[in-house]
Amino acid sequence: MLSQQNNDLLTQTGPGTPMGELLRRYWIPALMSSEIAEGGGEPVRVRLLGESLVAYRDSSGSVGLVDEFCPHRGASLWYARNEDCGLRCIYHGWKIDSTGAVVETPNEETLLNARTTAYPVYEEGGLIWAYMGPPALMPPRRKFIWMDLPESHRVITKVWVEGNYLQGIEGGIDSSHVGFLHWAFTEGSWGNAGAPVISVKAPRLELEPTAYGFRYAALRKTGDDLQNVRITPFMLPFHTYVPSNRRDNNVWHAWVPRDDGSNWMYDVRFSIAGPFDMEAERERSRVIGLGSDFRPERTLANKHLQSREAMKTLNFSGIEGVKNQDYAIVETMGPIVDRTREHLGASDKAVSAVRRLLLAAVRACQEGDEPPGLDPSMPVERVLGVDTMIDAGARWQEACPLAPGLEHETALAMSEA
Repeated sequence: MLSQQNNDLLTQTGPGTPMGELLRRYWIPALMSSEIAEGGGEPVRVRLLGESLVAYRDSSGSVGLVDEFCPHRGASLWYARNEDCGLRCIYHGWKIDSTGAVVETPNEETLLNARTTAYPVYEEGGLIWAYMGPPALMPPRRKFIWMDLPESHRVITKVWVEGNYLQGIEGGIDSSHVGFLHWAFTEGSWGNAGAPVISVKAPRLELEPTAYGFRYAALRKTGDDLQNVRITPFMLPFHTYVPSNRRDNNVWHAWVPRDDGSNWMYDVRFSIAGPFDMEAERERSRVIGLGSDFRPERTLANKHLQSREAMKTLNFSGIEGVKNQDYAIVETMGPIVDRTREHLGASDKAVSAVRRLLLAAVRACQEGDEPPGLDPSMPVERVLGVDTMIDAGARWQEACPLAPGLEHETALAMSEA
């Protein structure tokens, strides 16, 4: 159970809010590169941390991210002309460059001195990353393991989910839901008797603080001699990796606030072993059924196309697709779940830990400290989810040690809220 004050502190991310100020201290995904693939092409709207922005790629290939509304009279720059390294408002022809400076005011006799909000960006790994915090405190860029892979080795999915970003994170670090929500009745599927590891419905959770946040292990005994270990890393401010025992199927997640009631859920599925079969990937995406606005076809309005017949014969939830099942649960909770009414158990140990970590990070930031997880020497590229079998009596921390440089140095992660 969480106090209302702490629930508000964790979930409110707009300008001027404590959590909003913390998140703005990190480089965060703003959009996919493919959304503005054409130089000089149409601008796109970007809703991020409660702010309305537009992104565009100019004729030279550079990317800009600026306030959606023209600083003259507030017309939307989504409608603007993209020309000569800037956006020209169609209302009076004012031109704004990627720094937010007004460089032309053709309806005036002289250039007016004006500017608007603009954020620095860079492009890497198929995503455009934005920094929305104080310029003097801009952190170093982080190099995730999948960033240097060829495009044929990664598939990026972006989904507009109606629910606060924290609801998404808490689902992503909740191992015990896998054997229920994602339980399919086919042999060998998650939660089925043919897959004995996940059929253990009540894993034992153990946590370890790290330099990037924390990681936790879900431990499931599979016999007298072995135990399964599924290690999920949580990386500040809102990233995880799905545990995997394969080089050809790994997933990085990010839950980026659009506003307090919705989030952009990014999946980067990547293969270290070789290229994907893109036809199979298109079929995988078909199950989500995304519209041009990145909203899935399954919503609360149509009850996420849940089938009671499928609940009898196909899977536990009656909803097709693992991702759709996750989106549905986040949205059923409402825009912001009331955590004052919860009853947490041992299976929620990681959920409690992420709340403590984020609350401690917010308070440290308010006191003028550097947000955790931004050390430029930290080898972020060594972080990955793990799914493996070890001896029943072995310690998972020794069987799956942290890479040098990822060790925890302060008490921040496990401090009490």
